[in-house]
Amino acid sequence: MSLDTSMVSIHPHFTIKDGKMDQCIALLEEILALTKANEPDCLFFNITTCGSDKAYVREAYKDGAAALFHLKNMGHMIPKLFEVSDILCRSKALPRRLNP
Repeated sequence: MSLDTSMVSIHPHFTIKDGKMDQCIALLEEILALTKANEPDCLFFNITTCGSDKAYVREAYKDGAAALFHLKNMGHMIPKLFEVSDILCRSKALPRRLNP
C-alpha cells in the first residue's frame, strides 16, 4: 500500500495549571471554532482531556501551507493558553510517499 500525502499533524499536550481546566478548554474550543470557520484545509482537530490537569489536541492539515495558515489564524491565542497551561508540542510532516 502507498499513500501520497503532504499532510502535517500537530500534537500539543497541555498540563493545566491548578483550577484552570475550564478556562483552558474554553480557549481550545474557541480555537476549534476559528479553525472550523476559516480553515478548509484542516483535516481534523480533536480535543481530549485526561484527569483534572491534562488536555491533548490532535490536529492535521492538508500540507505545510495549511498548517502555517492555522498558526496565523489562531496565533493570537497562544499567549492566553500559556496563562492557563504549560504546553509541549510535537509536529510531524509526513513524506510525500509512504510505503508500509
